[in-house]
Amino acid sequence: MESNGIVGTANKVGRRALNFTQYALRLKLLVCAVLASVIVLKTTQLHANTIVSLIEAKEYEEAAEALQNLAESTKNVEKLGDIFYRLGEIYYTYTHEYLKALGAYDKVVQLSEKGLDDQFLSYIKKGDVYCRLGEYGDAISTYQIVVNQSMPNNFAHQTALQKIRNIRSAREDLQNQRRVISVYEGTPLAVEARFQIAELYRNLYQLNQPEKAISEYKTMLKRHGDTKLSPEAQWRIGKLLNDVLNQPEKAIEAYNKVVENYPSSNFAADALFRTALIHNEQKQYEHAVQVFGQLEKRYLDYWNMHAVYYWMGVGYENLQNYHRSIHAYRTFLLAYLPNLDSAHFGAIGKYNQNASKIEAELKAKIRQLESDLPKIEWAKIEKYLAEENYISALRLVRQLIADAPDAAYLQRAQSKLRSIQKQAAIQQLRMQMRKNLGSATVAQTLFRIGKIHERGLQDYEKAIIAYRQLIDEHPDSPWAAEAMYRSGLIYANQLDDLQNAIGHYTTLIRQYQTSTHTIMANFQLGKIYHSLNQYDKALKAYQTTIAFPEQDRYLANGYKDSFADSAQFRIGRVHYEDGRYDDAVSAFNEFIASRLQSPRRAAAYVYLARISEDRGLPGEAVETYKQARSLIIENSIQAKMVIDEANNLGFQGTDTKAVIKRLDNLSNRLGRK
Repeated sequence: MESNGIVGTANKVGRRALNFTQYALRLKLLVCAVLASVIVLKTTQLHANTIVSLIEAKEYEEAAEALQNLAESTKNVEKLGDIFYRLGEIYYTYTHEYLKALGAYDKVVQLSEKGLDDQFLSYIKKGDVYCRLGEYGDAISTYQIVVNQSMPNNFAHQTALQKIRNIRSAREDLQNQRRVISVYEGTPLAVEARFQIAELYRNLYQLNQPEKAISEYKTMLKRHGDTKLSPEAQWRIGKLLNDVLNQPEKAIEAYNKVVENYPSSNFAADALFRTALIHNEQKQYEHAVQVFGQLEKRYLDYWNMHAVYYWMGVGYENLQNYHRSIHAYRTFLLAYLPNLDSAHFGAIGKYNQNASKIEAELKAKIRQLESDLPKIEWAKIEKYLAEENYISALRLVRQLIADAPDAAYLQRAQSKLRSIQKQAAIQQLRMQMRKNLGSATVAQTLFRIGKIHERGLQDYEKAIIAYRQLIDEHPDSPWAAEAMYRSGLIYANQLDDLQNAIGHYTTLIRQYQTSTHTIMANFQLGKIYHSLNQYDKALKAYQTTIAFPEQDRYLANGYKDSFADSAQFRIGRVHYEDGRYDDAVSAFNEFIASRLQSPRRAAAYVYLARISEDRGLPGEAVETYKQARSLIIENSIQAKMVIDEANNLGFQGTDTKAVIKRLDNLSNRLGRK
């Protein structure tokens, strides 16, 4: 990183204090351990869980009020001392109301027995508060009380004595740096001096004024613009705001400035890392993984990349995105842990652990995530479905099918895939429709939505709604006629609502006279009237169909089909079913003569044979059945049309053989007569 790295940036004051810093840190940890043990012993009496919850929720005033209420309700001196100590910590650490903190620690001093560690610790905290207030004389006097009243081998005595030395040394250094500025204003030396002044205020073991340090860093940045120290100064602001002043939102703003203003600096990479950690700590895991992702892509040589993958795994795990969590954990486990120095374990929160233990824990976690994955993924799928978020559900269903080791969840996903895919397509189309307001595009999109509902999901009511919206909002669109036609089909074939079907077809014929769907609508009207035994109306509709230009559909072996072909054939059927045999014979003979490539020729011969049979002409009937048989043997499509068109004559088989067998049976029976 720049200079000697973020942690070890060139710092004259820091170098002078380095040896003691390590010693003082050990003392601080010991003090914290003692305090923690005292607090833990009293948690049940002080309702500590409630207080901790309020602090975690950043409800500091409520936490302080709760402690004050506890203080008023107890006369136990030991409990009161603990309450006021914790009040002091809230005012000092979280709300930065230093005068209130001073008052709280003062009460602990008064309540504590003289010469005991509790009292010494409270004096030290008072001294720290005076430092925050910039009252270094009072701070030194307060630390001196501890020195005077404690034994030289007592950790409080040693801590207080060193704090006094540090303050005096730092204040001397402060004067030296100010002299450098006055002599070398506008030079790199002055910039360095301003940075060192901020460092003196920043350091908890020196002047301990983080707010003042931030002010000095900002002054340096404002006066000297972009210098070698600028990225670190901006980074330090973020670190102080988060680590010391507990202001994570402001810290993120400060870190963002590092990334924006100094993107090529290694401090920018670390600023992203610390921003993501803040999001993780605040349980804003979605933001955390996004920032980790940016860091992974933008700063490929970031020295702490192992921690990026580890904490990315934590973020995705909390988001219950187990696929990505497993991938991140495995990357850390296989790519980084084998060569990772134990000194870096702290970056992943694994202090005092060895690589073997970390590896075992992570492998167990990955196994558990893999085991839980199908159940968790299915729960998310169901949640997305309940929210009608089909696009997200589809992505998870596909992934679950590909990865699920559990057969039960695999079967569930497979059974849902088709319908979810259709619903996702509709959702995507509606999103596209909102983006593109062009009438033609919207009309076509509505038609596709209706068709997916109709054919893909068999949700006919919703299909009608989509078609209706298209017809009402875009009546001049070429898709409107087809939407009306398909609505008629749904009413006739799926909803058994023939009156609505007739209404749609009639409207279509009247409003869209030149549409190709008008031909089809006439044919469908003929079918409906035919089914209702309204033969004259059926004939009229079929005859109108024939009058339109034909639109042929070419089939195998040179056959071709069309609505006109079907309508002309149906005219013969209508006459037959209405008992008008002469008209039927005339119609079928005309059909056979004019429709040489029709797939219904065999069916026409079947009807002619039946009419001959009904008229008592068995020989003629047999010959006609033979003509039908020869066509069926020639091509199976003729057999299919016999089944479709002559099922009322007993041709209800499923294949060519069944139709031929039926014809042979009829011919043999008639031949015996």
